[in-house]
Amino acid sequence: MSLYRLPTFLMFGMLLLMLAFLVSLPAKAFAKPSIKLISTSASTTLPKAKTGFPHPNDPNQLFFVQRTSNANTIVYAAQFDANGELNKRRPVIAYWRRYAEQGQTMPLRWYERVFGFGVRARRNPKGDGYFVSFNAMRNHTVELRQSGPFEASLWTRYNNRDFELVYGYLDLDEKSLLPKVDRLRLYTTTKGTRGYFTHLIAVSGGEYQE
Repeated sequence: MSLYRLPTFLMFGMLLLMLAFLVSLPAKAFAKPSIKLISTSASTTLPKAKTGFPHPNDPNQLFFVQRTSNANTIVYAAQFDANGELNKRRPVIAYWRRYAEQGQTMPLRWYERVFGFGVRARRNPKGDGYFVSFNAMRNHTVELRQSGPFEASLWTRYNNRDFELVYGYLDLDEKSLLPKVDRLRLYTTTKGTRGYFTHLIAVSGGEYQE
């Protein structure tokens, strides 16, 4: 059973207990998640990590994340000002697309935003874009680049090559109450090619919460 399906009062009580436990831990107990690229494979079409899971196509969409647990999807979208320039205060937002329900959008809950899927952006001092990090893995950043009015994309770099992010898929170990991420499949594309690249990434340290 996911935390989302628990009664609100019980879920809130569990969160308070978890927070109290975390606060009582010594500083060295807070292990940051680490990632390691295992392999990269190419394909002519965009692979679908899970059959039956819809792919969102929202306005200003940059990237989305899906998981083994259900079809609910986290969407990352760019925010622009009236002139089509990236919003300087908040260039990226994140929200749910609840495909396991009626497909409606929903804001991230505070603990999802703070401990998991929330994003932080800071201006690239050497360029026009932004460095973006996800709260669950703040020591790993991607780059937000603007290519024109109301046009932007997220980029990462592996083996001295730039890849544009399309979506990610989290393989979860759900044997315990709080699922843990075992593996990330990152789907990307590149400039000058018509194909896609799937990066298999091992994840260790750190827990995932819906």
